Amino acid sequence: MPVSETRAVTATRAFEMRLRKRKRSEARFRLYGQCAIAFAAVVLAILLFSVGKEARNAFTHYRASVEFVPDSVETRDVYLNIRDKLLEQFPESQSDRITTREIGRLVTTLAALPIAKRLEAKPGQLGNPIIASVPVSDVADLYLKGQMTPREHFRVRLADRNELNVSGDMSDLYQRFRLGLQTEAKSFRARVLAPAELALRHDKARLQKKPDDTGLQRRVVDATARLQTAQSTYDALFARADQTSFIPGLTDLSLLITLPEGSFEVTALSADQMTIEPLLAWHAPERLHGDVLVLDSRAGRPISNLQIAAITALDEMGIVEPSWNWPLFLNADSSDPELAGVVAGLLGSLLIVLVTMALAVPVGIAAAIYLEEFAANTWLTRFIQVNINNLAAVPSIVFGLLGAAVFVNGIDIGLPFTDHVFRFGGGLGRGWPFVGGLVLALMTLPTIIISSRAALGAVPQSIRQAALAVGASRLQMVLHHVLPQAAPGVLTGSIIGLAQAIGETAPLLLIGMVAFVAEAPEGLNERSTALPVLIYQWSTRSERAWEPMTSAAIVLLLLVMLLMNATSIWLRLKFERSRV
Repeated sequence: MPVSETRAVTATRAFEMRLRKRKRSEARFRLYGQCAIAFAAVVLAILLFSVGKEARNAFTHYRASVEFVPDSVETRDVYLNIRDKLLEQFPESQSDRITTREIGRLVTTLAALPIAKRLEAKPGQLGNPIIASVPVSDVADLYLKGQMTPREHFRVRLADRNELNVSGDMSDLYQRFRLGLQTEAKSFRARVLAPAELALRHDKARLQKKPDDTGLQRRVVDATARLQTAQSTYDALFARADQTSFIPGLTDLSLLITLPEGSFEVTALSADQMTIEPLLAWHAPERLHGDVLVLDSRAGRPISNLQIAAITALDEMGIVEPSWNWPLFLNADSSDPELAGVVAGLLGSLLIVLVTMALAVPVGIAAAIYLEEFAANTWLTRFIQVNINNLAAVPSIVFGLLGAAVFVNGIDIGLPFTDHVFRFGGGLGRGWPFVGGLVLALMTLPTIIISSRAALGAVPQSIRQAALAVGASRLQMVLHHVLPQAAPGVLTGSIIGLAQAIGETAPLLLIGMVAFVAEAPEGLNERSTALPVLIYQWSTRSERAWEPMTSAAIVLLLLVMLLMNATSIWLRLKFERSRV
């Protein structure tokens, strides 16, 4: 076509409209891609932020440090020595059984186990002063971190004190307490009163349509009684908020005040006076005098006011301080959150991945080489390829059922015309890392075969033809020319498959790795657990302290998977540079 005709075609209005339409389509496509990437980034950031925010409470833990003279290597005796040292900080309360019990719960008995083992290993320390550092209980730790119950601090100006009556400017605290009562009343209206009114209106509307229905008549009577009770409670709550003095014990808020001789519980409050009751005797610092703590007890917190006063006092004395939570990285699982760790799960996952890698990687790569380079294009080869692709989409729990049936329990097959039974499989122990590695190897094998075949197929045919042209055999052509070129893709697919396997939970649960394991495994044939299973177990426990522990274990699992993916990227880049 002449140049003049080309310019005539491109200069038409229709061509310009088509060109603008194509550019707009490309711009929209780029925008869609950018939005998809931004959405994925935002979701990932939200996930990492939520997990990291919760996990940060697990990486540190408050510990109590005391000095005492041990006289026994028994764990119970060491614990009693530590408890007595804590009680010595409150000399006037040592004879109180309730105070002894509540302060004793700030440290669990198992927390003294490492010290008892150290004394047993070094009996020469008996009778000599030692400094023991033990973690405080999980509820005390969460309270000091501000995660146990909502709390507020108020500073009141004290004017006079007469026995159990304290006077001064308490208007701010009084207004806060009044606002809390009003908020409680509004919350009651939204939770109880409003639904009761709605239910009564609904029942009356139904009764108007069926006035002779005795069942509806009884429902209306019951709904009216419930509404009257709720209305009376609501009126009482608002009337209590208008009083000139409050009794904290009748509300969801409790008040603790610190005075020179210790902590007191406020039993009555007005704008210029409060009535107090002794809670815990200790020498409070001057800067804490008149410090009032407002605590919310609606959630049924597991830490008492006495324990709050004691742990606050120990914190002010410097006996309790935060430190890095080494037990999280050094201990196995425990029934106490402050003593639990991920060593057993991490070591179990490592053993499982080693077995999976030793079985799945060489077998998967060898199968991929045979199917891609040597197998003839027959119906049997195509049938195998289709089934490998189908196995890659099978849910992981199916492989868990297969592993439990074949490797652990065994399958009994009755022989025809005889009373004998042929037993296939079985004999391996439940919860063994070796069994877990076998199951995950079966699950990972199709993924490795598919990714390795894709990497081998991406090698240009010219390399194969050149190798055969210089006299190489088919095996030499594959091993010396094709496989080195496909190595980055093969290794990347294998490591990604192993990273997927390390995060699986369902197959491991079905082969018995759900049991409580308090010791790290020392071999492939010992009862063990895995990091994903440990995360699942911790997430099902009811104590609030297990939530940050679960998030911390998730962070560690993500770091392991990130390390494996980074290894695959490094290997791919290394082999790509070596090919150039």
